[in-house]
Amino acid sequence: MRVMKCILKIPAIILMLTTGLLRWIASFAVAMSHWIFYLTASALFCLGLICFAFHTATFQQIIPLLAVSFILYVLPHVTIGLVGGLAGLNARLRLFVRS
Repeated sequence: MRVMKCILKIPAIILMLTTGLLRWIASFAVAMSHWIFYLTASALFCLGLICFAFHTATFQQIIPLLAVSFILYVLPHVTIGLVGGLAGLNARLRLFVRS
């Protein structure tokens, strides 16, 4: 059993290093795109409100604009969850390698 565990630790170490690198890259990408998505979402939302306030568009015409704004606002939160899952996988692999 001990030999089998040692054999399984070799691919676990490689996978742990890979997930760690992917987590760093994904964290950087999320952090850099986070403010771009928020800025775009707030601009689309404000544009929709201004168009509705000045009666240049009806509410039915603004709904797709608000939906895209909401999707752009939620997208960084979804990717943060995925990066968190990657961090959890990396932590479990570390525990397996250290045991």
